[in-house]
Order: sequence, then structure tokens, then C-alpha cells
Amino acid sequence: MKIILSILIFLLSLGSVFAVENKRDSLYNDYTNNVKNLCASSGSEWSGWKTGSLIKIVQVNYADINNQKGGDIIYKKYLKELQADASKIDSFGLGNGPVFLDKASYMYKETMSALYACAVMNVRVRTINTILKIPTTRSNLKEVLTKERDSTAKSLSEKGCLQVTDTSELSLRKTLLDNTTYQYCNYRYYLNYLDNVSKDSIETYFGDSTIAKDNFAKQDTNTAAVTQQIARGVNKIKNEIIHTKEVFPQAMVAFSEFEKTYASHIILQFILQDYIDLRTTLKSVMNPIGQVIYKASNAQAP
Repeated sequence: MKIILSILIFLLSLGSVFAVENKRDSLYNDYTNNVKNLCASSGSEWSGWKTGSLIKIVQVNYADINNQKGGDIIYKKYLKELQADASKIDSFGLGNGPVFLDKASYMYKETMSALYACAVMNVRVRTINTILKIPTTRSNLKEVLTKERDSTAKSLSEKGCLQVTDTSELSLRKTLLDNTTYQYCNYRYYLNYLDNVSKDSIETYFGDSTIAKDNFAKQDTNTAAVTQQIARGVNKIKNEIIHTKEVFPQAMVAFSEFEKTYASHIILQFILQDYIDLRTTLKSVMNPIGQVIYKASNAQAP
């Protein structure tokens, strides 16, 4: 059984060694060319992400499966600049594959999270600035809002976010859409690359997965188990493609709703503060009146 398994793994991982290596290189070149010529094209509808990048770091391509170590170095450097947990990259090799997908997925999600965080902070700064221009805004609330705006603006700078100065209605939404569309385009072509190259290489599923390698070494491992594990890897890539496509527009809709309603949220804060102030004032006024009425009532008692 162990001999059969070894042959199966050898055939799946090597096949015609030189042909597969050449095909892998070709597929990865296709991916990088698509990113360069389509995702990063100056003629695309989302080309504004280059001059209006919400995160001030150089964007990178996802890893070539022929150069996992080099890919990990790039990933870690990028994640540190993004202020994300770069050590997480090493942890993916401790589980079952596909390692390349897990690492790329983490990179993509952290990047998207950073973009949306920058956009949300921009909304807060812009909305507060608009409200502060209203002449009727009370001085005590102005002080609170000014502190909140300054704190958020500081966070924008510390997180390496672009502060969008264009105050037109759709400018921030368009900036976010440009940025996220580029990221989606890059990741989507990489998923296509993994999906295609996985048909020729077991490495795509397992990479440096220590658990998978340990499983291969066990006496009770059989060809059916390996086949099932490979099938799970294939499904994981395809499911990631479907999931990413579904989530992309949903996230943008959620942000649009937040941008539209954040001003209302602040106004509700005003109303709540007015209610609290009114209740405090009424209490301070009514308490003495109540005491007078109580004393007068007692004085009239027989």
C-alpha cells in the first residue's frame, strides 16, 4: 500500500517534470500579465486607485508556487507595512492544504479590511467637518466632535491611510471602489492560476503542510484518503472563488449604507445629549419647587 501511495504522490506531484514546470511558469506569467495589463491598466474604469490609493504601501503580486519561500518573504514584508499579523503566514504550514490558497486568502482579507477601515475613518472625518460648519451646533458638542475628528485624523495618519480631500458626494465611494476592484481583480486572477495549476501539482494543495506530510508517512494512509484530500483542496479553491465574488458587492453596499447614515447617527447623539441635558435641568428646577409644595402642604395640615 505504501509503495502504491508513493507512486501516486510521485505521479501527481511530478508527472512529466519538465513539462509541468514549464506549464507552471507559463500559468504564473499569465497571472502576472493579467494583473499588469488588466487589473493595473491605466485604461481601466478603476485606474484611479494608483493616484488615490487608500493605503500608502506598494502593492504586490501573490506567490508563485515554484517559489514559496520568496513568496512568504514578500507576504510578511507587506503585512508588516499593512500593520497586520505577519507571523500568521508561518502558521498556515501547520495545517492541511492548500497552503498557497490560505496564505493568499489571508493577504487579500487583511488588505480589504485595511481599505475599508481607511474609508470608514474618512467618512467620520468628513461628516464631522460638515456638521461643525453648521452655525447652530452647540459649543459643548463642537468640542466633543472636534476631539473625535482630530483623533480619527490622527489614526488615519498612523495607519498609513490616504485622507480623501475631495468632498463631492460620491468621491470617497469611488475611491474605495477603485481600490477594492483592483484588489479583487488581482486576487481573482490568482485564484484562476491556483485552480489551473492545481490540476497538475499536488503541491498546490499541500505546500509545506506538515500535517499532510505526516499523513502520507502513516502506514494506514491509502489512495482513497489522498484522493479525498485532493478533492477537498479543489473544492476549497472553487468555493473561495464563489465566496469572493459574492462578498465583494455586499461589502460595498454595506459601506454605502454606513456613509449615508453616519450623519444621522451623530444627530441622534445630539438629540440624546439634549434629552439628558433637559432632564438634568428639569430635575434641578423641579426639586426646589417640589420641596416648596411639600412644605406648604405640611404647613396647611391641621
